[in-house]
Amino acid sequence: MDWVKISEDDLESVLNKRQLELIESQAGKCSERNFVIDALNSAVALVRTNIAASGVNMLDMDHSRIPPELKECTLLLALESLQARIGVLELSKLQQKRAESAHTLLGDVASGRIPVSRPIVGIRTASRKKGISSGKGSTNTFTRKTMLGL
Repeated sequence: MDWVKISEDDLESVLNKRQLELIESQAGKCSERNFVIDALNSAVALVRTNIAASGVNMLDMDHSRIPPELKECTLLLALESLQARIGVLELSKLQQKRAESAHTLLGDVASGRIPVSRPIVGIRTASRKKGISSGKGSTNTFTRKTMLGL
């Protein structure tokens, strides 16, 4: 399944009208960096980190893409980040509850309990195996005993 990129327009789907107006007014005051894009990028990085931590999922080669089933989760994480940036931005009770669910979902993805869709062009993540695994040892068929007399 093709993974998706998240844009500022996507963020509007989790905002109410007052929040949208507040963010737009703050964005007009801040000319140095686009803090909305920064919040989205941070949320995407967090989601991809949790996917990689599972050891069972693959990542898209494009670092800005996430699985479509985690799109809303990512948007809610970005909204939380924006709340930290804009102190007067208040999340509704429903948004808070959904953000908590998003964190729980990410924890399940990171533990490998919930797999995500595979990207079209994917990169394998690290194995979840912990510790050192030792091989069976030498498989040489040549020993002192078999080589005796040669």
